[in-house]
Amino acid sequence: MNCLNMGTGASSSSSRSPSPELANNQRNSLRHNSEDRFHKNSLSMDRWKGQNVICNDVAPIIITKDCFEEYQCTMLTEKDQGVQGAIADGMLEHHLIQDKYFMVADHFKGIDEVKSLSTHGAPNFRKMEGFPVYGMGQPSVEGLRKVMEHLHSHCDVQQEVCVINIRAEPVLFVLRGEDFVPYSPRERDHLRENVYIARSTGDCISDQEVIIRKEITKYALRDEQNSFYFYENTEDLSDEPHRHSIEYDEHIQILEEVYNTHVLTTPNSRFHRLPLCVRGIPNEESLEKFFEMMKDVPTLFSREKNTLPILAFMGHAGYSRTSFAMVLGALVMAHKVGFPSEASDPVQAMDPEARNYEMCEFWVVEELCKIFSKGLQLKKEVDVIIDLLGDMSHLRQEVVSAKQKLDNIQEDFQIYGRSAKEYYLEKALKHLQQYCYLIIINSYLHEQFPCMFRQSFTSWMLQRSEIYRVFAQADSVERMFRPELILKGIRFLVADDYLGLDVLSSQREVKVSNFRRVPGLPVYGMSQPNSEGLSKVVQTLLGPKHNHSSIHSFNLRGEVIVEFDGCTYTPRELSGLTKNIIIPGCTCEEIEAWERELKKEVLKSPNKLQVYQDVTDPRETKTFSAGKTIREIYENHQKDYPNLFYYRLPNRSPELMLSEQDIDSIIGVLSKLDDIYTDEDGPALVFNCQTGKGVTTVAMAIAGLLIWHKKGFPYGAKLGEQERISVPQAEYTKGEFSCVMLLVRRLPKGSQVKREVDLMLDKCSETMTPMHYHLREIIFSTYNKIKSAKSKEEAAGLRYLSLSYLERYIYLILINSYLHMERSANWQRPFSHWMKEIGHRLGMYNILNNLDFGELEENETTTFTTIKDRWCFQPHRSTIRGSLV
Repeated sequence: MNCLNMGTGASSSSSRSPSPELANNQRNSLRHNSEDRFHKNSLSMDRWKGQNVICNDVAPIIITKDCFEEYQCTMLTEKDQGVQGAIADGMLEHHLIQDKYFMVADHFKGIDEVKSLSTHGAPNFRKMEGFPVYGMGQPSVEGLRKVMEHLHSHCDVQQEVCVINIRAEPVLFVLRGEDFVPYSPRERDHLRENVYIARSTGDCISDQEVIIRKEITKYALRDEQNSFYFYENTEDLSDEPHRHSIEYDEHIQILEEVYNTHVLTTPNSRFHRLPLCVRGIPNEESLEKFFEMMKDVPTLFSREKNTLPILAFMGHAGYSRTSFAMVLGALVMAHKVGFPSEASDPVQAMDPEARNYEMCEFWVVEELCKIFSKGLQLKKEVDVIIDLLGDMSHLRQEVVSAKQKLDNIQEDFQIYGRSAKEYYLEKALKHLQQYCYLIIINSYLHEQFPCMFRQSFTSWMLQRSEIYRVFAQADSVERMFRPELILKGIRFLVADDYLGLDVLSSQREVKVSNFRRVPGLPVYGMSQPNSEGLSKVVQTLLGPKHNHSSIHSFNLRGEVIVEFDGCTYTPRELSGLTKNIIIPGCTCEEIEAWERELKKEVLKSPNKLQVYQDVTDPRETKTFSAGKTIREIYENHQKDYPNLFYYRLPNRSPELMLSEQDIDSIIGVLSKLDDIYTDEDGPALVFNCQTGKGVTTVAMAIAGLLIWHKKGFPYGAKLGEQERISVPQAEYTKGEFSCVMLLVRRLPKGSQVKREVDLMLDKCSETMTPMHYHLREIIFSTYNKIKSAKSKEEAAGLRYLSLSYLERYIYLILINSYLHMERSANWQRPFSHWMKEIGHRLGMYNILNNLDFGELEENETTTFTTIKDRWCFQPHRSTIRGSLV
């Protein structure tokens, strides 16, 4: 029994026994009550037969039948019985690990593609050609012994062997006969997927393994046969589960114990745990840990060029995650001994389309290569190393294979309990992102390997934040707009205007939703206007009511927009009717060419098209008689109003915030318009996105700040003027979050810079009350909604929004600081360059990469705190995609 000596008021001394009369009374009066109490817990009383059980509020007290010993036993407490469940309907129910997990064997049927399990002790054991780099799946304890024997039989006497386990999920080794076999926890609905502990270090995962081991042991000791249930084959459950005896803690070992026993006892060997996630790109913390490991390997940096250590990477099955790690290790070695001049070319055997993709035709790869000065050379070096892997989990081939399967799906079906389109899209993106990250890592190695990684990988990445913008658009549907998708009913035209959009009721006056002005400034915002709405706006601004001399109108939308029969529409997918389809990397000219093409194809189509006038309304069919592109709408009005000027500045980033390049475009145009700095009846600046809210308000604030920098700031921006507060908890409604105040302390005259931004946001919202939209106050109001979220998914979405709003507010403060510091040079240096040169030195990216709500957070969480997590998150990712290109 796993019992503890009694220490709660009962004696545990064997030399002092209770009187026989007292013992008999306890036996007669308490046995019946204790048996009734524990009957409902499904605990057999047979194992306590002949003993007395005394119940209390802490834990039952066991009195032995000879009345010589007393024990307090926590195994019998009602609150600690755990949850029972079955792996499938109709199957045996048993205790679950952490109330939801089943223990499933790592080795499954078909895991060992290269047939190395019997010969080398691990599934898919292989060596990279030309480098002492090995990869394999998870070996058992006996298998690990074979692996170490093989590695040491192929190394020099002084050659170091680094065994690196890359699993980010808990792994336990259970005694089976003479060997310890690896198992890992799985969820019922995701039996093929490992349980990944986000952002955990090796120590955290080891702690989790210890907790699981204790839980298994606890449940096994409650069982009459001292056993627990494990699963060997989740594909065929006819012979499952299996009961394995667990009598001692030593019958289960955690991964660290296994490796330290069998690796550290071997000469010149060391063990590391490097958690790499299964899906997508690894986090910077894991890569930094890897480079720290490499710094501790003296032969990598010795003057003897051909002296290299042995690197052995071990994953679960030894597939793609292991291949990524092998290429990572070989890249480091190649920067010492040089890259191979020749490698096998698997491209030759592919069909022409696949060959084109192999030759760097993926948009995200092309954009990534443009960021680096020798991008194509970096890619070629990575390609050479990847080709040394052979056919198993060849990263480029995996991308092409998944893409081809995605393209060949005519009608969606289920695979592993999910949409086949979603499955193959996710698989293609995972390998594509891994491939791109290897190019990024190669660039880092070119700079940092000669100086032994003096600059951390995270810091190096933050200096190149545009990389994250590229990754954020890696899963975009297409690189070219295709009108035939509308004509075939695969996509649908959705009206820009919808019920409830016009919170300011401006439709009655100017026929455009959310039309408003920044008081005291010639700056306006609105939603997407149609021909009638634009005509009303132009007449209003040039007429006697406002008497502006000219109008500069800025369209910030990056999606295709066409007006049909007086209503503007954008193409969207059925699974994302509220999400605009942004085509990243495209120019204004390309978008407008696609708009002309869409108009032409729709007007000449004899068939009725399915459209949505409102996403909440049923779909209806229509034929259109007239159409105009947005450029044509403005050109028609320019014939009557030559003082109307039109600018298309496509927003490349999510709708919440403009990217640094988008900000460059806005400031670049505004700084060249010398006549806008006269007075409020001078030229009017009009901005619009689809709704006239988020991006529009950001652009209005930037324009207003720029004018103030030219004309001078109003009295309200001076020290001592109290900001207007409209909701409770003033410090947070004023944006005084800990990360914002840290930013303020680092910026020159930071408090003044923030105060000017706050005044501008208050000005922008004087006609849009905080109940509608206030860029600063919406941060805290959105965060407060997390507490009342009905699901984890809803809470995560609200956290993403609140942190994105916070990031947007921080960017506005940074923009104002930039306008102050670069004013003397008339803002010749773009904001994006200023951020990389000045902002990075001030630690701005470090703040953005550790974004949270500080003291407001009840539980410590890292969700969406990093730039990568926020910028690469897809809150409305569609499950139906076009061709990945």
